Amino acid sequence: MKKETDKPKGFNAAKKKAKKILDDESKLKFLLNSAIEKAQHKKVRLKSVWTEVQTLFRLVKAWKKGEYTQVPWKTILYATTAIIYFLNPFDIIPDFIPIAGFIDDIGVFGFVINSLQVDLQQFKAWEEVQKESK
Repeated sequence: MKKETDKPKGFNAAKKKAKKILDDESKLKFLLNSAIEKAQHKKVRLKSVWTEVQTLFRLVKAWKKGEYTQVPWKTILYATTAIIYFLNPFDIIPDFIPIAGFIDDIGVFGFVINSLQVDLQQFKAWEEVQKESK
């Protein structure tokens, strides 16, 4: 994990919201569905982090379903925090400001993806085993 001081501006506020949402299965499901839908609409702008963002979504979804449990709580918290930040229209640089707003979102996704690199690789390996066993 990266140091606390390396976190993007606004990350801690989103993290507080993530803690609450992770306690409520219906809110988490709504959050994931909303993020997946927004990401599909912004796929071109998210091109540089698209694959990793999709992995984050799958990780949280698999954890929520109880399918993938070998993941640290902090990993789920950070992934959910990035999703909240992505959906929040009042983030540090709003998305309606062309290009800059999505650079802000990409920066947060990048921070989280870099922080969780080992856990994301382990999750992808787990996914491969699941595919092979079907």
